[in-house]
Amino acid sequence: MILLLSLACSDFGLSQMKEPHGMPDEQDTAAPLDTSAEDLDTGTPPEDTGAVPSADSEPAADTGGDVPATDTGDDPPPADDCAETDALVYVISRDDGTLYTFDPAALSFTSLGRVNCGTSQTPGSMSVSRDGVAYVRYADNSLYGLDLATMTCSRTAYSDRSGFDSFGMGYSTDSADTWREQLFVANADTLGTLDTSTGVITTVGRMSSQSELTGDADGELWAMLPLETPAEIVQLDKSTGSTLSSIRLPSFPDPGDIDAFAFATWSGDFYVFVREYGMGSSTDVYKVTSAGTMTRVLTDVGFDVVGAGTSTCAPS
Repeated sequence: MILLLSLACSDFGLSQMKEPHGMPDEQDTAAPLDTSAEDLDTGTPPEDTGAVPSADSEPAADTGGDVPATDTGDDPPPADDCAETDALVYVISRDDGTLYTFDPAALSFTSLGRVNCGTSQTPGSMSVSRDGVAYVRYADNSLYGLDLATMTCSRTAYSDRSGFDSFGMGYSTDSADTWREQLFVANADTLGTLDTSTGVITTVGRMSSQSELTGDADGELWAMLPLETPAEIVQLDKSTGSTLSSIRLPSFPDPGDIDAFAFATWSGDFYVFVREYGMGSSTDVYKVTSAGTMTRVLTDVGFDVVGAGTSTCAPS
Protein backbone atom coordinates (compact mmCIF):
# COMPACT_ATOMS: atom_id res chain seq x y z
CA MET A 1 0.00 0.00 0.00
CA ILE A 2 2.32 2.15 -1.49
CA LEU A 3 3.83 -1.16 -0.97
CA LEU A 4 0.52 -1.82 -0.59
CA LEU A 5 0.15 -2.16 3.11
CA SER A 6 -3.37 -2.95 4.29
CA LEU A 7 -4.72 0.33 5.57
CA ALA A 8 -6.07 0.41 8.95
CA CYS A 9 -6.99 1.60 9.70
CA SER A 10 -5.59 -1.00 7.09
CA ASP A 11 -6.85 -3.44 4.56
CA PHE A 12 -7.31 -6.62 6.00
CA GLY A 13 -10.21 -10.03 11.39
CA LEU A 14 -9.97 -12.51 14.19
CA SER A 15 -10.73 -14.94 16.93
CA GLN A 16 -12.93 -13.62 19.69
CA MET A 17 -11.36 -12.57 22.93
CA LYS A 18 -12.13 -10.19 25.71
CA GLU A 19 -8.87 -10.19 27.62
CA PRO A 20 -5.51 -8.90 26.38
CA HIS A 21 -2.53 -11.14 25.80
CA GLY A 22 1.08 -10.31 26.39
CA MET A 23 2.97 -7.98 28.66
CA PRO A 24 4.22 -4.42 28.24
CA ASP A 25 7.38 -4.48 26.23
CA GLU A 26 10.00 -2.48 24.39
CA GLN A 27 10.29 1.21 24.97
CA ASP A 28 11.60 3.63 22.40
CA THR A 29 12.16 7.32 22.98
CA ALA A 30 12.25 9.73 20.08
CA ALA A 31 12.11 13.46 20.48
CA PRO A 32 9.31 15.14 18.57
CA LEU A 33 10.45 17.67 16.02
CA ASP A 34 9.01 20.04 13.50
CA THR A 35 9.24 19.02 9.87
CA SER A 36 7.59 19.97 6.63
CA ALA A 37 5.56 17.44 4.81
CA GLU A 38 4.57 17.39 1.77
CA ASP A 39 -4.38 1.87 0.20
CA LEU A 40 -6.16 -2.16 -2.85
CA ASP A 41 -8.82 -4.50 -3.65
CA THR A 42 -11.65 -5.44 -5.91
CA GLY A 43 -15.14 -6.72 -5.49
CA THR A 44 -18.72 -6.01 -6.33
CA PRO A 45 -20.52 -3.88 -3.73
CA PRO A 46 -23.96 -5.01 -2.55
CA GLU A 47 -27.02 -2.93 -3.09
CA ASP A 48 -27.95 -0.12 -0.75
CA THR A 49 -29.89 -1.23 2.32
CA GLY A 50 -30.85 2.20 3.54
CA ALA A 51 -29.67 5.60 4.50
CA VAL A 52 -27.07 6.32 7.11
CA PRO A 53 -27.20 9.24 9.51
CA SER A 54 -24.50 11.76 8.84
CA ALA A 55 -21.94 12.65 11.44
CA ASP A 56 -23.29 16.17 11.84
CA SER A 57 -26.87 17.04 12.77
CA GLU A 58 -26.77 19.94 10.30
CA PRO A 59 -24.11 21.21 7.89
CA ALA A 60 -21.58 23.78 8.94
CA ALA A 61 -21.61 27.16 7.29
CA ASP A 62 -19.93 27.34 3.88
CA THR A 63 -16.76 29.41 4.06
CA GLY A 64 -15.78 28.80 0.45
CA GLY A 65 -12.91 26.52 1.48
CA ASP A 66 -12.42 22.81 2.01
CA VAL A 67 -12.79 22.85 5.79
CA PRO A 68 -16.05 23.78 7.61
CA ALA A 69 -16.27 27.00 9.57
CA THR A 70 -15.55 27.13 13.27
CA ASP A 71 -18.56 27.20 15.60
CA THR A 72 -19.12 30.58 17.24
CA GLY A 73 -20.33 29.10 20.53
CA ASP A 74 -23.94 30.21 19.89
CA ASP A 75 -24.82 26.75 18.55
CA PRO A 76 -25.18 24.21 21.38
CA PRO A 77 -24.78 20.49 20.63
CA PRO A 78 -27.87 18.27 20.28
CA ALA A 79 -29.39 17.04 23.54
CA ASP A 80 -28.27 13.46 22.76
CA ASP A 81 -24.75 14.45 21.71
CA CYS A 82 -22.32 11.56 22.37
CA ALA A 83 -25.11 9.48 23.92
CA GLU A 84 -24.54 6.51 21.59
CA THR A 85 -20.74 6.63 21.51
CA ASP A 86 -18.45 5.04 24.06
CA ALA A 87 -15.50 7.27 24.91
CA LEU A 88 -13.04 4.44 24.16
CA VAL A 89 -11.20 3.28 21.06
CA TYR A 90 -13.19 1.12 18.64
CA VAL A 91 -11.35 -1.50 16.57
CA ILE A 92 -12.46 -4.01 13.95
CA SER A 93 -10.86 -7.36 13.13
CA ARG A 94 -9.98 -8.57 9.67
CA ASP A 95 -11.06 -12.22 9.38
CA ASP A 96 -14.59 -12.16 10.83
CA GLY A 97 -15.30 -8.44 11.19
CA THR A 98 -15.84 -8.45 14.94
CA LEU A 99 -16.08 -5.00 16.50
CA TYR A 100 -14.37 -4.36 19.84
CA THR A 101 -13.83 -1.50 22.21
CA PHE A 102 -10.29 -1.06 23.45
CA ASP A 103 -9.78 0.50 26.88
CA PRO A 104 -6.35 2.17 26.88
CA ALA A 105 -6.36 2.57 30.67
CA ALA A 106 -7.00 -1.14 31.33
CA LEU A 107 -5.28 -2.37 28.14
CA SER A 108 -8.26 -4.65 27.45
CA PHE A 109 -10.60 -5.43 24.56
CA THR A 110 -14.36 -6.09 24.82
CA SER A 111 -16.26 -7.68 21.94
CA LEU A 112 -19.39 -5.84 20.75
CA GLY A 113 -20.25 -8.55 18.22
CA ARG A 114 -19.71 -9.37 14.61
CA VAL A 115 -20.46 -6.71 12.02
CA ASN A 116 -22.72 -7.86 9.18
CA CYS A 117 -22.96 -5.35 6.36
CA GLY A 118 -24.02 -7.93 3.78
CA THR A 119 -20.69 -7.98 1.98
CA SER A 120 -18.11 -10.74 1.60
CA GLN A 121 -15.33 -8.16 1.53
CA THR A 122 -12.96 -7.69 4.48
CA PRO A 123 -12.86 -4.41 6.40
CA GLY A 124 -9.98 -2.06 5.68
CA SER A 125 -10.42 1.10 7.73
CA MET A 126 -12.80 2.61 10.27
CA SER A 127 -13.81 5.90 11.88
CA VAL A 128 -16.43 6.80 14.50
CA SER A 129 -18.69 9.85 14.53
CA ARG A 130 -19.88 11.45 17.75
CA ASP A 131 -23.54 10.66 16.89
CA GLY A 132 -22.86 6.92 17.19
CA VAL A 133 -22.08 5.75 13.66
CA ALA A 134 -18.94 3.77 12.82
CA TYR A 135 -17.99 4.17 9.18
CA VAL A 136 -16.26 1.08 7.80
CA ARG A 137 -14.43 0.99 4.48
CA TYR A 138 -14.20 -2.47 2.93
CA ALA A 139 -11.60 -3.97 0.60
CA ASP A 140 -13.62 -3.06 -2.51
CA ASN A 141 -13.66 0.54 -1.24
CA SER A 142 -17.36 0.48 -0.44
CA LEU A 143 -18.25 2.49 2.66
CA TYR A 144 -20.89 1.45 5.22
CA GLY A 145 -22.33 3.15 8.28
CA LEU A 146 -22.73 0.96 11.35
CA ASP A 147 -25.20 2.15 14.00
CA LEU A 148 -23.36 1.41 17.24
CA ALA A 149 -26.59 1.28 19.28
CA THR A 150 -28.24 -1.39 17.13
CA MET A 151 -25.28 -2.89 15.19
CA THR A 152 -27.28 -2.42 11.97
CA CYS A 153 -25.40 -1.55 8.82
CA SER A 154 -26.28 0.55 5.77
CA ARG A 155 -24.30 1.43 2.69
CA THR A 156 -23.45 5.09 2.24
CA ALA A 157 -23.66 7.18 -0.92
CA TYR A 158 -19.88 7.00 -1.38
CA SER A 159 -18.66 5.33 -4.58
CA ASP A 160 -15.06 4.59 -5.56
CA ARG A 161 -15.85 5.87 -9.06
CA SER A 162 -14.32 9.09 -7.81
CA GLY A 163 -10.93 7.40 -8.22
CA PHE A 164 -9.76 8.30 -4.73
CA ASP A 165 -8.98 4.60 -4.12
CA SER A 166 -8.31 3.02 -0.70
CA PHE A 167 -8.16 5.43 2.20
CA GLY A 168 -7.70 5.77 5.93
CA MET A 169 -9.99 8.11 7.85
CA GLY A 170 -10.62 9.95 11.08
CA TYR A 171 -12.87 12.63 12.57
CA SER A 172 -11.69 15.94 14.00
CA THR A 173 -13.76 18.78 15.42
CA ASP A 174 -13.60 22.04 13.51
CA SER A 175 -11.87 23.65 16.49
CA ALA A 176 -11.41 23.19 20.23
CA ASP A 177 -14.46 25.42 20.81
CA THR A 178 -17.09 23.43 18.92
CA TRP A 179 -18.79 20.06 18.86
CA ARG A 180 -19.06 20.14 15.07
CA GLU A 181 -16.75 17.73 13.29
CA GLN A 182 -15.51 16.71 9.86
CA LEU A 183 -14.47 13.32 8.46
CA PHE A 184 -11.01 13.45 6.90
CA VAL A 185 -9.71 10.80 4.50
CA ALA A 186 -6.23 10.09 3.14
CA ASN A 187 -5.07 7.82 0.32
CA ALA A 188 -1.48 7.20 -0.79
CA ASP A 189 -0.67 10.88 -1.27
CA THR A 190 -3.76 13.08 -0.80
CA LEU A 191 -5.73 14.44 2.15
CA GLY A 192 -9.43 15.16 1.68
CA THR A 193 -12.76 15.52 3.44
CA LEU A 194 -15.70 13.14 2.95
CA ASP A 195 -19.35 14.12 3.23
CA THR A 196 -21.04 10.88 4.32
CA SER A 197 -24.47 12.18 3.23
CA THR A 198 -23.51 12.83 -0.38
CA GLY A 199 -20.46 10.56 -0.69
CA VAL A 200 -18.41 13.42 -2.11
CA ILE A 201 -14.68 13.75 -1.35
CA THR A 202 -13.17 17.23 -1.48
CA THR A 203 -9.40 17.44 -1.87
CA VAL A 204 -7.54 19.41 0.80
CA GLY A 205 -3.88 18.93 -0.16
CA ARG A 206 -0.99 16.62 -0.85
CA MET A 207 0.73 14.29 1.64
CA SER A 208 4.11 12.61 1.47
CA SER A 209 2.98 8.96 1.65
CA GLN A 210 0.29 6.50 2.72
CA SER A 211 -1.21 7.22 6.10
CA GLU A 212 -3.91 6.49 8.62
CA LEU A 213 -5.74 9.35 10.34
CA THR A 214 -7.07 10.17 13.78
CA GLY A 215 -8.45 13.35 15.32
CA ASP A 216 -9.78 14.75 18.57
CA ALA A 217 -12.05 17.27 20.30
CA ASP A 218 -9.28 19.87 20.29
CA GLY A 219 -9.62 20.24 16.55
CA GLU A 220 -6.35 18.42 15.84
CA LEU A 221 -5.80 15.96 12.98
CA TRP A 222 -2.95 13.44 13.07
CA ALA A 223 -1.55 11.02 10.52
CA MET A 224 0.50 7.84 11.04
CA LEU A 225 3.07 7.46 8.25
CA PRO A 226 4.59 3.94 8.45
CA LEU A 227 6.46 4.21 5.14
CA GLU A 228 8.64 7.14 6.13
CA THR A 229 12.24 6.60 7.23
CA PRO A 230 11.86 6.52 10.13
CA ALA A 231 8.10 6.08 10.58
CA GLU A 232 6.45 9.13 12.06
CA ILE A 233 3.25 10.58 13.48
CA VAL A 234 2.51 14.06 12.17
CA GLN A 235 -0.01 16.74 13.00
CA LEU A 236 -1.64 18.04 9.82
CA ASP A 237 -2.84 21.45 8.82
CA LYS A 238 -6.49 20.67 8.02
CA SER A 239 -6.71 23.35 5.36
CA THR A 240 -3.62 22.35 3.35
CA GLY A 241 -2.46 18.87 4.43
CA SER A 242 0.98 20.20 5.34
CA THR A 243 2.83 19.04 8.45
CA LEU A 244 2.65 21.19 11.57
CA SER A 245 4.74 18.97 13.85
CA SER A 246 6.23 15.48 13.85
CA ILE A 247 7.10 12.61 16.20
CA ARG A 248 9.69 10.29 14.70
CA LEU A 249 9.65 6.59 15.62
CA PRO A 250 13.04 5.05 14.78
CA SER A 251 12.19 1.68 16.38
CA PHE A 252 8.83 1.23 14.63
CA PRO A 253 8.54 -2.08 12.71
CA ASP A 254 10.02 -2.08 9.22
CA PRO A 255 7.29 -1.37 6.62
CA GLY A 256 8.24 -4.55 4.75
CA ASP A 257 7.28 -6.55 7.85
CA ILE A 258 3.86 -4.92 8.35
CA ASP A 259 0.81 -6.93 7.32
CA ALA A 260 -1.81 -4.50 8.70
CA PHE A 261 -1.93 -1.44 10.91
CA ALA A 262 -4.44 0.88 12.57
CA PHE A 263 -4.14 4.15 14.45
CA ALA A 264 -6.13 6.13 17.04
CA THR A 265 -5.64 8.82 19.66
CA TRP A 266 -7.00 8.80 23.20
CA SER A 267 -6.42 11.20 26.08
CA GLY A 268 -3.43 12.84 24.43
CA ASP A 269 -1.60 9.62 23.54
CA PHE A 270 -1.53 7.57 20.34
CA TYR A 271 -2.22 3.85 19.95
CA VAL A 272 -0.88 1.99 16.92
CA PHE A 273 -2.13 -1.52 16.19
CA VAL A 274 0.38 -3.49 14.09
CA ARG A 275 0.22 -7.04 12.74
CA GLU A 276 3.59 -8.19 11.39
CA TYR A 277 3.95 -11.07 8.96
CA GLY A 278 4.59 -14.49 10.54
CA MET A 279 2.77 -17.73 11.21
CA GLY A 280 0.69 -17.48 14.38
CA SER A 281 1.27 -13.76 14.75
CA SER A 282 -1.52 -11.36 15.60
CA THR A 283 -1.73 -7.66 16.39
CA ASP A 284 0.67 -5.94 18.78
CA VAL A 285 -0.35 -2.63 20.38
CA TYR A 286 2.05 0.29 20.74
CA LYS A 287 1.51 3.40 22.81
CA VAL A 288 3.18 6.62 21.69
CA THR A 289 3.19 9.64 23.96
CA SER A 290 3.16 13.22 22.76
CA ALA A 291 6.76 13.45 24.00
CA GLY A 292 7.77 10.72 21.52
CA THR A 293 8.12 7.69 23.80
CA MET A 294 6.97 4.49 22.08
CA THR A 295 6.17 1.39 24.16
CA ARG A 296 4.77 -1.95 23.05
CA VAL A 297 2.01 -2.44 25.63
CA LEU A 298 0.38 -5.63 24.30
CA THR A 299 1.74 -8.53 22.27
CA ASP A 300 -0.29 -10.93 20.09
CA VAL A 301 -3.79 -9.90 21.18
CA GLY A 302 -5.26 -12.92 19.38
CA PHE A 303 -6.79 -11.25 16.30
CA ASP A 304 -5.74 -8.89 13.54
CA VAL A 305 -6.85 -5.28 13.92
CA VAL A 306 -7.33 -3.47 10.60
CA GLY A 307 -9.46 -0.52 11.62
CA ALA A 308 -9.46 1.76 14.64
CA GLY A 309 -11.29 4.93 15.55
CA THR A 310 -12.20 7.20 18.41
CA SER A 311 -15.06 9.65 18.32
CA THR A 312 -14.44 13.25 19.21
CA CYS A 313 -16.43 12.52 22.40
CA ALA A 314 -13.33 10.73 23.74
CA PRO A 315 -10.97 12.54 26.13
CA SER A 316 -8.27 14.54 24.42
